Amino acid sequence: MAFEKEVYVPVQILTHLADRLSWTQPVISSPAGVVIMASMNHYETRSKMCTNVTRLVLGWMAIAAMGANGDYAETAVSQPREFVKTPYPRIAMLWAPIRGDNSLESMARHDLIMTGSGRLGLKWDGDTRGLADRFTADSVAAAKKRIAEIRTLNPDAVIIGDLLFYEYHDSWLPEDHSWWLRKDGKRQQFWPGTHRMDWYNEDYRRHVVRQTVALKEAGVDGVFYDNIRNEPQPWVALLKAVREAVGDDFLILANAGYAIGKYDFAAPYLNGMMYESGWSHSRTQWDNCIRQMQHTQSLLRQPRISLVERFEETRERAGWPGDAKRGQKPPADDAARWWSLCYTLCIGDFYYLFSDNTSHRHDWYPEYDVKIGLPTAPGEQINSHVWQRRYEKALVVVNLPGAVAPYEIKLDKPAKDSLTGKLGTSFTVPPGNGRILVTVE
Repeated sequence: MAFEKEVYVPVQILTHLADRLSWTQPVISSPAGVVIMASMNHYETRSKMCTNVTRLVLGWMAIAAMGANGDYAETAVSQPREFVKTPYPRIAMLWAPIRGDNSLESMARHDLIMTGSGRLGLKWDGDTRGLADRFTADSVAAAKKRIAEIRTLNPDAVIIGDLLFYEYHDSWLPEDHSWWLRKDGKRQQFWPGTHRMDWYNEDYRRHVVRQTVALKEAGVDGVFYDNIRNEPQPWVALLKAVREAVGDDFLILANAGYAIGKYDFAAPYLNGMMYESGWSHSRTQWDNCIRQMQHTQSLLRQPRISLVERFEETRERAGWPGDAKRGQKPPADDAARWWSLCYTLCIGDFYYLFSDNTSHRHDWYPEYDVKIGLPTAPGEQINSHVWQRRYEKALVVVNLPGAVAPYEIKLDKPAKDSLTGKLGTSFTVPPGNGRILVTVE
């Protein structure tokens, strides 16, 4: 593919891309043009090097979709997506960016970005918010520019738009509107200041389909539906209609909340389930939980984008509206982060987030930047609480909460634990902990 005009790539963007793709020694030429040179690090193979060339050039091509002053060009280059080859661990953003950093650069560090339409610059078109089913033309242009900017930083990020549908703010529709869910004539409150929508109302479901189409036309990769419930009839009806409207390539992610294996009726229409932290709270027996998660995963359509979230703070209603401590960083719990990340890496192919609580605020941890490649085999159960899985660059081991004893690991070659920093051939994994043992060459 050739461009009719020369495109000069900012040094800082090339450097960011090179760092992300495990390249070294990016060399930027004089203003006469751009030259990219790289050497393989000790983990690379020639085939992976070729893949990284492709990914780096794709990021460069995305920049070409912007004008000389960084303005979005409507003739943006169409890029093949490579996110299914993104190395692990794959880190997700759910609404909230990295603590204290609202920049696009912060968003682009994540491998899956789920965000509200407003953060992308989208504005619903209409005087009555609850009736709007398309975005203003100006805001669509702004969103496409913002998405293009994210793609210059991370070409393979999965960008998902949140669509509020389960509950509406009280001001979005007149109180007597037929779309509100009512019981004995009274609207049903959800969060304070919001009420539930009548999910069984076919006219309302058609409205949600139109809104989903509007999100697709704004340039995101998929849609996020919050608050899936055990209501097969309206959910299946909606998802069938959505698939007919947006096709098979548009991604659909749904929030299963704290439930495991309860919503398999929806799985064939979805690309992913989101599991909020309650799946793990106080759990000490794991076989059934893992079996159900893996079964649901097998029912989803490809490509799969399921994600596992663990809260640092597990007290009742932490982070909910009205919580006096909402917005405060909870006490650190490194062990919870380590075992839940290793659990996610061992039992399947999931994105991961360790956040404060239901606010989904989070920090960026050093182990997120230690990419261990793709799995080379399925996870292996060692005993009732210990699982392990091999990746291209590491062995991941988890000793789940409830285990009665530490688990000892003996290796033939030295490895470095990306979680604790320990280097050696012998490692101990206490109950409720994990290790990511990166091979040392």
